Formats: sequence, structure tokens, C-alpha cells
Amino acid sequence: MLKSLRIRNFVLIEALDLEFGPGVCLLTGETGAGKSIMVDALAAALGGRVALDLVRAGAHKAGVEATFGRPAAGWPADLEALLDDEGIEPEIAGELTLVREISPRGARCRIEGQQVTQAVLKRVGRSLVDVVSQHEHQRLMDPGFHLDLLDEFGGLGGLRAEVTAAHADWATLRAERRALVEGARARAQQQDFWRFQLEEIQAAELRESAEDEALKAERLRLVHAEQLRFACEAAYQGLYAGDNGPSLYDQLNRTVQSLCGQSSYDAKLGEAGTTLEGVQATIKDVASDLRRHLDMLEADPARLADVEERLDQLALLDRKYGPGLAQVMAHALWLTEQLAEVTNADARLAALDAAATQAEQRLVKACERLSEARHGAASELEAAVVRQLHDLELPNARFVVALRPYETPPLRRATGQELAEFEIAMNPGEPPRPLAKTASGGEMARVMLSLETVLAGLAAIPSLVFDEVDSGISGRAAQAVAEKLAGLGRTFQILCITHLPTVAAMADQHVHLAKHVIEGRTHVVATTLDDLARVRELAQLASGSPAPAALRHAEELLARARTYKAGIAITTQGVDTGRAGIEGKKAGARGRATKVAGAH
Repeated sequence: MLKSLRIRNFVLIEALDLEFGPGVCLLTGETGAGKSIMVDALAAALGGRVALDLVRAGAHKAGVEATFGRPAAGWPADLEALLDDEGIEPEIAGELTLVREISPRGARCRIEGQQVTQAVLKRVGRSLVDVVSQHEHQRLMDPGFHLDLLDEFGGLGGLRAEVTAAHADWATLRAERRALVEGARARAQQQDFWRFQLEEIQAAELRESAEDEALKAERLRLVHAEQLRFACEAAYQGLYAGDNGPSLYDQLNRTVQSLCGQSSYDAKLGEAGTTLEGVQATIKDVASDLRRHLDMLEADPARLADVEERLDQLALLDRKYGPGLAQVMAHALWLTEQLAEVTNADARLAALDAAATQAEQRLVKACERLSEARHGAASELEAAVVRQLHDLELPNARFVVALRPYETPPLRRATGQELAEFEIAMNPGEPPRPLAKTASGGEMARVMLSLETVLAGLAAIPSLVFDEVDSGISGRAAQAVAEKLAGLGRTFQILCITHLPTVAAMADQHVHLAKHVIEGRTHVVATTLDDLARVRELAQLASGSPAPAALRHAEELLARARTYKAGIAITTQGVDTGRAGIEGKKAGARGRATKVAGAH
């Protein structure tokens, strides 16, 4: 449950520190006192969207810190798994602290001091608190939201995931087929051109990507063959042959003999002679190489012409399909693949058609299983909500979950073959109509409370926040809402903003918010009321002033509330969201889904 909430520089709130306990905490105060701002701050700490202009004027940043205590039943399983995945460990055993900092440059999110993304903070927040604001009434008008609520109530997440996965497989195959057909048409139009290109490249019989470089080097040798022969011959003669005088080899040979001949008198001269013998051998090897190369350096006009012709051929391919022969060869491979696809398109298309047909059959069966389970869950949800509506002084209300097939082909939907729409009839003899066309503000508030009462236990969320869920009601309806909240408070921690004294009287903790102007600045102040202060606040809510009659009425309200709460058993007698009821609903949902899956 929520243990504490600390708000700094958030809109009108400069500094607000609140401690919360179990049961029902009611927040009261004049309109505009900051009650909804406090709820917005809590929503920000839970990962909700925030505007950067929420920072109080004159401050550099706003901050909200929410600390939660682990329920007796432990953290929700999905929260435990998420914390483990993110490597988040609470510094204080049994507590978890969420922080949101907002500045004009952006917002930061932290859990237990560790920075996280807004998405992670939001997932953690959803496991800890369910905030039901006045905007939730608008969501009740959205049939897409109705379908989500129905599937959540029925525990149909697994069946819906099967439909989503089957739809994704089918859609992927359909898209691949469409791309193949469109691509095949384009390839068929191009195949003659591609075949011409491939034949042109294949005719060149490319062997390696560096062939043109090797040919360019050969062309240089052929063009300068005579010049190279002269240089090679001169080098050979000077090094070894010596036709025009003593060669370097001959001169060196005489030097070696002279030095070695004196080695018996001076070892150093012998060592020098031996070293020069090695040089002499090297000269002989180089000369031999030059001689062999000289035999190859022949002017060959025919070969030069062939090389020039081959280089022209490769240059043409390079200009058309390059740059570089490596790119030309890669293009030839691509052309081969494209032509193969044209040839094999019919076979691939037939394979895709067969696979798509099988995927469509799997999708249809998955949709049918989900649809059957939804009809069963719809009947159970209708009965559960009607019980709640009757408790909330709507004795003639009928609640219907209308399941209708989509007008478009169902296979285009990843959520199944139908949509759900909540309908209600408030008076006898009237047919059920969509909520948006039937329910008044007060009726909508009670429908929202009924749905939240039915669904809250399924999510195992420990804390519920209601922002004026009692709007638009009075009299006996207000008393019924107050009793419903009191009953919920025996299972969940409830935070509720109210303007009704009947509802406020049910509080286990009563917090009053007020605005004060100090030195020209508006400040929001929160005060936890004691019994005497509660009497005055209830009188103020009831009549606008603490007149004696209003004070007596407030005392009566508190006494009646205490009597009612004392009669509520710890298992939430009269409210079917006790832990036993929750587990029963979960087990029933699992069994229903299993039964539907097994039947097919």
C-alpha cells in the first residue's frame, strides 16, 4: 500500500508530505484546493505522462516521491519479476520508493535510487496503484476499452495472445505473398534486360577481381620491352658477363682470392674474404635471375594487342556495372538470383498460398475459441456488475456486454472477431443502450465504481485511487457509494476525493486540503483531521457552515459510519472482491479458458 507521498514544487504545491495507512483515506477541501493536483502528482510518480510546465513558478524543478509498503500477501508476482529483471533491490526491506523529477528540460524516473525509463516506472506503478480519475468515465465510452476489460475479467489473456500471434503469422504470409506478386511482375518486366546483362558479364569469363590490375602491369612491360631489355642486359653484363671488360663478379672474385690468401697471416682479412664470398654468390644469383628475365623480355605486338583488347572489355564492364571488377562479379550474382526468382516464382507463390491457408485456419480456430470464452465471460461480468449496481441504489439497472462481429472481415483484426460494447438500461421496460447514450454523470460514476469493484481484485493491485467517483449523486445513492467504498477498504487501500459528507464519514483517515496565501504566494496545506476536526469538516461539507444543526448531523453521520464499518467482516462481507472471491474468479477464468482450449 501507499505509505507516504512527498510533493515538491508541483503546480500550486510547494511542499506537501502525507502519510497514509490502510483502509479508506478520504480527501476533502474546497474546489480548487489542490486535491486533484495531489492525485496528478501521484500519477506522475507512477509513470504517467507529465507536462513540463507543471513546475511551480519560480522553481527549477518539481519532484514527487511515493513510498509503498509490501502487502501481507507480498508484492504482485508481475512486480516481483519486473524488479528482478531490472536489477532493482529495495534499500529497506518491505518498502519500494518511486521518484519522478520534472524540469523544463525533461523528466527523470527513479526506483530505489536507480534511474529507469518512464515505461518501466509505469509498469511498476500499474502493479501498485490503480488511479480511477474523472477521465476514466470517458474511457467507458470506448468499445475498445470494453473489450480489454472483458478479456481482463475473463482471464482471457492467453487466448487473446494466441489470436494475436496467429494473426501476425497470417498477416506476415499475406504481406510476403503480396510482395512476391508485385515483385514478380516487376521482375518479369526486367528479365530480358537482366538476362542481357548477365550474358554480357558471363561472356567476359571473369576469373578474379584483380585481373585488370595484372593486365595493366603486363601492358606496361610490353610497351617498354626494348627499354627494359637494354637495362636488363646492361645490368647482367656489369654484374657477371663482362663482355666489355671485367664484371663486378670478376673483380670481386680477385678481391676474395687476395684476402683469403692472406688469412694465414691475418684472420680478419680471411673473415672479410669469406663475407665477400657470400656477396659474390648473391651477385651470381641476381645475374642468373636477370638472364632468365631477359629471355622473357621480348617485344610481342600480338600479345600487346590482346591485352589492350581485354582491358577495353573490362573497362566497359566496369563503367556499366562497377566500380571495380568485384562489383561487376557481385552484380552478376544478383542477376542470377533475380532470374532464378522469376523462374521459381510460381512454385514459391503456391507454397505461400498453402502456408497462408493453414495460417488462416489456425487464426479462425483461435478466434472461435476466444469468442466462445468471451461469451461466457460476458455473462459472468454482466451478473457481477448488476449485483454491484443494485448495491449502489440502481435496483432496476440491467448491464449488458454486447458482443458484435466487426463490419470489416474479422481476419483483419488482431484482437478477435468481435468488439464488445457495454450497454445499460436504468429503468424497467427500456432496452439496453450504449453507456454514452444512456447514463447520467451520477449513473456513470456508479457504473465505473461497479466495474472497478468487480475488476480490482483480479489485478491484485493493493491500492485504489478514486478522483470524485461520487460526482453527480446524493441521498441514498451517496450512502450506497460510501458503504461500497468502506467495503472495498477492508480489502484494498482506498484513496478517494469527495465532496459528500456521507462518503467522507466512512474514512479511516481523513485529510483536508486547503489553499493559503502567504507573502503573496499560494500554498496548498494538508491536514490529517482528528475526530473533532472531522465533525466540523463534515458539517462544512453538509451545509457550508459549522452551525449547531450541521454539527449534530455530522456527529450522526460519523456514528452511523462507525456502526456500519464495525459490522463489516474482515473478509469484506457484502462486497464480492474479498481475497477468497478474487482467487475464485481467477480460478474460474483459468478453468473457462482451459475448457474452451481443450474443447478444440
